[in-house]
Amino acid sequence: MNHQNLTQLARQAAIAASQHQYWQAIQHYTDVLGQVGPNSTDPAARETRLTALRERGRLLGLVGEQEAALLAMEQYLREAYSDEMKIDALVNVGGRSRGIGRFPQALTAYRQALKLAEAVQDENGRARALAGIGLTNLALGQHEEAVKTLIQANSLFDKTGNAAQQIRTLNRLGVAYAYSGQMDKAIAAFSDALNLSRKIGQQDTAVAALNNLGECHQHLFDYKTALTYHQEGLPLAEEAQMRVIQSDIYRNIGLELSYLGRLSEGLAYLDQALQLSQETKHMENEAYTLYALALVELEQGMVMEAQNHAEALKQKAEKNDLRNLIAFAYHALGLCAKRRGETAVAEQMWQQALFLAHEANNRTLLWKTHAALAQNAALPELASVHFRIAAEVIQQIAYPIANERLRQKFLTAPPVQAVLSQVAI
Repeated sequence: MNHQNLTQLARQAAIAASQHQYWQAIQHYTDVLGQVGPNSTDPAARETRLTALRERGRLLGLVGEQEAALLAMEQYLREAYSDEMKIDALVNVGGRSRGIGRFPQALTAYRQALKLAEAVQDENGRARALAGIGLTNLALGQHEEAVKTLIQANSLFDKTGNAAQQIRTLNRLGVAYAYSGQMDKAIAAFSDALNLSRKIGQQDTAVAALNNLGECHQHLFDYKTALTYHQEGLPLAEEAQMRVIQSDIYRNIGLELSYLGRLSEGLAYLDQALQLSQETKHMENEAYTLYALALVELEQGMVMEAQNHAEALKQKAEKNDLRNLIAFAYHALGLCAKRRGETAVAEQMWQQALFLAHEANNRTLLWKTHAALAQNAALPELASVHFRIAAEVIQQIAYPIANERLRQKFLTAPPVQAVLSQVAI
C-alpha cells in the first residue's frame, strides 16, 4: 500500500468536493476504496477508507444517485468502529433511506442513532438524529410533530455551534412551517438559513434555502418574486450537479412560468422535472411534479393528461402510505372530475382530500379544497359554510405575515378573492 498516494487521492477528493466538482471527488474516493480493503489493519489507512465511504455516500446523494448513496452508507455503518462513527453512519443511512421513500427504514435508523447518542451523551449526534426524525415526520405529513422535533434539533445545533447542520435544520423547519401554513415563520427560517449559508460559504444549503424561499412566495401567489429566487438557485444547482434539488427547482420554475402565462415554457420545465426526479429515484420530487403537471395541464384543458398524472400520483402515494400526498392526488382528481362535469365524483374526491388535509394540518390544501367544494355545492347554504371555512383558513395564513406587501399580494390574488368576496370577515 502506498500511503503517500492514498493521502494524495484523499486530498484531491476533498479539494474537488470543496470546489463543487462532485463527480470528480466521487471518483477519487472510489480510487481510495480500491486501494484499501475493509479488512485493513493499518489504522491510518482504515481511517482514510471510512472517510472515503462516508464522503462518497454523501456526494452520491447530492448528485442524485440515491440507491448508490444508501449502499455506501450501509457499508460505512458495517465498518464503523466507534460510537461517534456509528451514530454518524446511522443518521446517513436514515437520510438516504428517506430520500428514496423508505420511511420506516429511515425512522428505524434515526431512532437507533438517537438512542446511541443519548447513551454516550453525544449532543451533536442527538441533534442530527432528531433532525432526521423531524424531516421524516414531515414527509409522512405529521407536520406538528415535525415542527416540535426540528425546533429541538435546531436548539441543540445552536448550542453545540454546528452551523452547517443548523442551516439544514432551519431549511427543514421552514418546510414544516410552510406545509402547516405558517408562511411568516417559514420565510424567517429560510432567510436565516440562506444568510448563514452565505456566511460560511456552504453552497448546497444556500441553493436549498433559495428554492424554499421561492416556494413560500409561490404559495402566496407572488410568482415573480418566487421565480427570481428559483432562477438564482438553478445555475448554482446545475453547476454543482445537485440533481435532486435541480429537479425540484425545475418543478417550481415550471409552475411559476405557467401561472405567469408562459404555459408552454412551464410545461417544458415540468417535463424536465419529472424526468430528472425519476432518474434520481426521488419519490417526493416525482410525486409533487405529478401534482404540478396535473394542475398546469388542467389550465390548458388537457384533462386526460391531467387525470393520468393525478392517478399516477395517487398510486405512488398509496404504495408508500403517504397520506399527505394522497390528499394532493384526491384534490387533483376532483379538479379533473369537475372539468368533465362529474360533480358528484368531484365532491367525493374533495371530501377525501379534506379529511387527509385536516389530518396533516395542511392549511393551503384545506382552504383550496373548501373553496372547490363551495363552488361545486348545489345548495347555497352548504356553499356558504365551505366559503366561510376557507376564508377563516386564509386569514390564519395571512394574519401573521409581517410583510405588508406580501400579505396583500396573497389576499388580493384572484383565487383568494374568489373566496373572500363571498363572506364578510
